[in-house]
Amino acid sequence: MRKLYTIMFFTILILLTGTVIFLILSPDQIPVHMNFSGEVDRIGSKYEYLVFPAIGAGLGLFFFIMGKLEQKKAEKSNEKILLYCAIGTILLLTVLGFYFMLQASRYDGGDSSKDSFGDVNKLMNVGIGVLLVVLGNIMPKARMNSMFGIRTSWSMANDSVWQKTQRFGGITCVICGLLMILLSLFIPGEWNIFVMLGIITVMAVVCSVASYRYYMADKQKG
Repeated sequence: MRKLYTIMFFTILILLTGTVIFLILSPDQIPVHMNFSGEVDRIGSKYEYLVFPAIGAGLGLFFFIMGKLEQKKAEKSNEKILLYCAIGTILLLTVLGFYFMLQASRYDGGDSSKDSFGDVNKLMNVGIGVLLVVLGNIMPKARMNSMFGIRTSWSMANDSVWQKTQRFGGITCVICGLLMILLSLFIPGEWNIFVMLGIITVMAVVCSVASYRYYMADKQKG
């Protein structure tokens, strides 16, 4: 377990180090915001990019505390799952942060810069899709908890319903993640946000319905 904590904090360190190097090499004023089409619509201070390591550090602290709470409960499987979630989320944040920094460093304000951030929506969807696939593979291993998994009043009725719901949710999560990755490769960048929201919404509804059906089946059986 110690290795997972080390990997998590090392990932945060990479994000912080990369951001510091970027700040040293960048001019004071750089692109700090863009619209859904990838066009820069605000120039500001380069220090606004410190938000990436700040969020990374905040996530690391949050997952560290939650992991230690699960450790006190002797729930090693849940602790491990939380750490995998932390590493995956912080890695996604790191990739996105470095992408924004790279594109910002290439921005020159001319016509060639019009679509300099145009692929960020595709990158985000692919990253979230990969994260869903990873989470889907570990979801069935989670024991009942207050943070991770398909958590509805029905799924948390008892361990049997919980386990069935998480197995279904894991498969659904993997399918939705792969679908998100595939669609992101063919759909225009600005539409990817709607694809992501649509897939996640459908996934949430389907998993909630499944947890209800498992609950009712278990209730009738009982």
